[in-house]
Amino acid sequence: MKIGVVGDSDMITGFRLAGLTEVYDVSNTDEALEAITKLEENKEIGLIVTTERIGESIRDSISRMKTTIVEVPDKKGPIVRENDPVKVLVRNAVGVELK
Repeated sequence: MKIGVVGDSDMITGFRLAGLTEVYDVSNTDEALEAITKLEENKEIGLIVTTERIGESIRDSISRMKTTIVEVPDKKGPIVRENDPVKVLVRNAVGVELK
């Protein structure tokens, strides 16, 4: 199983240095959605890594995808959200709110 990466040039450089080959340098939302769709169609890809900002910009599209997509902060830092999606998942699964 392979890992695919979609992000800006700063983000993908580290992944390329780590030996990943399914890496896409994107500069806008359309390119990002096209790259993520291409990775999702590839049966060898089991995980897609992208930035939080890209994830936010194409949330509707990626929420319907079957492949696991992990969003990481980019060089500008994490996005401040009203509801942290991980906390919501834990609260729904366990019934306890994390603080």
